[in-house]
Amino acid sequence: MKYLFLVWCGIWRKRMRAVLILLQIVVAFTLFGVLQGLNTGVKQAITSADANRMYVQSRAGLGDTLPLALLPQIQRVHGVVSVSYAVYLSGTYQNPGQQIYASAVDAASFASDHPGIAIAPEQLEAFIRDRTGMIVGEQVARRYGWRIGQRVPVQLSVVQRDGSSDWAFDVAGIYTVPDNPEQANYIYVNYAYLNEAREDKRDTVSSFAIEIEDPRRSANVGHDIDTLFANSSHETRTQSESELATVEVQRIGDINFLAHAVTAAAFFALLFATGALMMQSIRERTPELAVLKTVGFTDSHVMILVLAEALACCMLGAGIGLGIAGLVLPRAGQLLGVAHLAGTVVVTGMGCAVLLALMGGSIAAWRALQLPVAAALSRR
Repeated sequence: MKYLFLVWCGIWRKRMRAVLILLQIVVAFTLFGVLQGLNTGVKQAITSADANRMYVQSRAGLGDTLPLALLPQIQRVHGVVSVSYAVYLSGTYQNPGQQIYASAVDAASFASDHPGIAIAPEQLEAFIRDRTGMIVGEQVARRYGWRIGQRVPVQLSVVQRDGSSDWAFDVAGIYTVPDNPEQANYIYVNYAYLNEAREDKRDTVSSFAIEIEDPRRSANVGHDIDTLFANSSHETRTQSESELATVEVQRIGDINFLAHAVTAAAFFALLFATGALMMQSIRERTPELAVLKTVGFTDSHVMILVLAEALACCMLGAGIGLGIAGLVLPRAGQLLGVAHLAGTVVVTGMGCAVLLALMGGSIAAWRALQLPVAAALSRR
């Protein structure tokens, strides 16, 4: 620690250069934190998917619907414990920039179908009683200032019988998701009301969610359901929750490849930039390093000082960059349910910062180690 001031003076000798190096490192580690954070969050979400839950959708894709009349037949499949359904909706509130995501569900079975959601019993009861009621995620309620009992007008992708896309719902309750607060970002409305009031596609749903008895038989259950409706006008595709999550992520793109490719390219460029700037700094400070050796600093001490400068700069930039990523990531990964920067990403990032410093400053440190005092002082 007694050499910390000397290290800091070496970094800050050319302030503009120090700022440029720091900005490069901050940008690189912000990218690293956001991309690797998304990648890690998605992997954790897939891993933590409910093994007992499966989804039945149209084989034609999520844009197609299935008749609600399929529900009794799915319930009779061996291994199925319970079946629920939902209609996926999108829309806006007040203006196109304020998007909302909603699901029309069976109000009576909402609590059992969504075990991860926490809501007051009286609010759930109000949702069941009120056909025009809706349950709002805490994030949505905070964003738009909605309160329980308030009547909220929204524009949905479903058209009413009168041809209007304007709907109005009463806020019956506000829910939270204790395990992942950022996922409280949806609203739930009563399927019975939506189905009665909409213009077309009545008595249809976007998907069925089923609970199975034994997750080890998920493949067999899925096969039995899909076989049941094979060659019909409503063929199905049944997938586990983890498989469905994987498919949805793949629609966005290969996040794993993107995260590694972008961060690798950024670090590769940063390695050369850091190394070049460190070499330039050493060339400019050759006489100063020779003076240090003259007053008693050993060759190894001078080399360690140079490496310490690179290490301090990289660690500081990485810390700032990862801090920015921690602030940006929840908003960037809102739809993927990524709420925070995982500790593994932070540890990996700081480890990369150390490796970057050692690699980027190694040549400059070696030159400082081999620096002849007499030749260096003759340049003054």
